[in-house]
Amino acid sequence: MLVSDRPYKTYKGGKVKPDKRGAGVAVPEAPPERRGAIELPPPGAPPPIEPPRFRWWKKGDGPGWRPTRREPRSLRFWIIAIVVVVLVLLLGWLTLGMLAVRSSVSQANDRLDPRARAALSPSGPMLTDPTTILLMGVDEQANSDTLQVMRFDPNRQLHSTLSIPRDLRVNVPGYGDQKINAAYATGGPALAIKTVSDYTGLPIDHVMIIDFDGLEQVVDAVGGITVDNPGNIRSVFGGELYTFPKGRITLNGADALAYARVRKNILNASDSDVSRGGRQQQVIQALRTKLASPSGLLRLRTVATALGGAFSTDLTLWQLTQLGYLDARAATRLRCNLGGTPAPLDGQDVLIPDGAGNRRVLGEFLGNAAVQPAASRSMFAAQCRVS
Repeated sequence: MLVSDRPYKTYKGGKVKPDKRGAGVAVPEAPPERRGAIELPPPGAPPPIEPPRFRWWKKGDGPGWRPTRREPRSLRFWIIAIVVVVLVLLLGWLTLGMLAVRSSVSQANDRLDPRARAALSPSGPMLTDPTTILLMGVDEQANSDTLQVMRFDPNRQLHSTLSIPRDLRVNVPGYGDQKINAAYATGGPALAIKTVSDYTGLPIDHVMIIDFDGLEQVVDAVGGITVDNPGNIRSVFGGELYTFPKGRITLNGADALAYARVRKNILNASDSDVSRGGRQQQVIQALRTKLASPSGLLRLRTVATALGGAFSTDLTLWQLTQLGYLDARAATRLRCNLGGTPAPLDGQDVLIPDGAGNRRVLGEFLGNAAVQPAASRSMFAAQCRVS
């Protein structure tokens, strides 16, 4: 069969262009141009859609989308970035400080005489039960020149401090009537704990023994302390003349130690062992306040170094932290002292206890009675003050 005799026609795609004779001839369209592996869109096609990028920190935009064009960082972005970096560095520094303090406290736990630990009373949780702590300051001759009993009562939000004059004549178990500071010199911290507990009737839950040289270093480590001196003081201590004006004064380590330990005031003959106990309470409170301040927290590593070998205690770092919390939330603070009548006895100047006055003060110290004025104007009178 000839091609012309076939019953069908062959059609080709594409546009038909007229030939010279006017007949339509199909011309195939050229394929789109390619460049490598990328196929370009045909002419006239819309541009491709590119996924936008999310930005949340530009003020006024709110959560939404932005074009791909990168804009310069805003001032707000850099402020946030700097604050974040500072906070991270600060947190790291505080962590290192706390680790150093924890190490110092652990060493202080190891230094405590096991007999002293055995003499302590069993205690409950600090955040729910009253806690009593005996604080003793010891000099180079192993004399307990400072005796303070601190009590934290979380239920009453009461923080009380009781100063015990070192010349107070009491019964030292096994040694008869002596000055109360002889208990430490004779039988160490265990006997001092028992003597204080027997006389006051207070359970001693914890103990802290501070070396006076260590106290000086700690005060310097926190950058000094500030106290409110009630009267002008001029006294010779350690062979040097110290003068402390009335009013708010800032003390370095050496000054703080002298302020807390001077007994005779050239400018005021009424100063006594009792008034010295009040100054010791001021120094301890000022030191606690400085340690809890922002500047004190930043100096934790320096404080930890100063504490090395300066004290011994059964308190752990966690317990010390709880005491700091209880002190911060205390609604009432009392500063109390035991009293008596001075008298020469066996060639010594001693303080004969005021039985009735001391019992009254102990009731106020525990929060069982309202604070009353001192029974007499004596500089050795037993009394409590709201601070």
